[in-house]
Amino acid sequence: MERNLLVLILFLNSIIGSDIFWFSYRSVTSNKTLIYEEKNISPLTNPYAKNISSTCRVKISRQKNSSTLDILNQNFYKILPCFYSGKVWVLSQTKSSIYSLKDEVELKIEPVKFIVDFKDDFANITILK
Repeated sequence: MERNLLVLILFLNSIIGSDIFWFSYRSVTSNKTLIYEEKNISPLTNPYAKNISSTCRVKISRQKNSSTLDILNQNFYKILPCFYSGKVWVLSQTKSSIYSLKDEVELKIEPVKFIVDFKDDFANITILK
């Protein structure tokens, strides 16, 4: 029963026109200063879905002349917390010497597939396994 409902939901999402994307993120801070950031949202050309991992809802209004990818990139930091429930790696190092102390933190979110669907003023983000 639950499996059939999941298949129906995924089928309806593909018919309605929801877009499937890849998401990955990596940032490195040193002494609370961002020194490196790599963010990636890209469309998936071969859409397929397995199981739904989690769902997130973010307040984003869709402009009529913008593509979904442009809207996601413009609102990147609004949707970033949606992906914290996935595979996230945090590496923290503290290096000290006689004259200085260096604290370095690296945050990495492994690539994940997700579906975005715009309803009213909200973007529903469904993360796929």
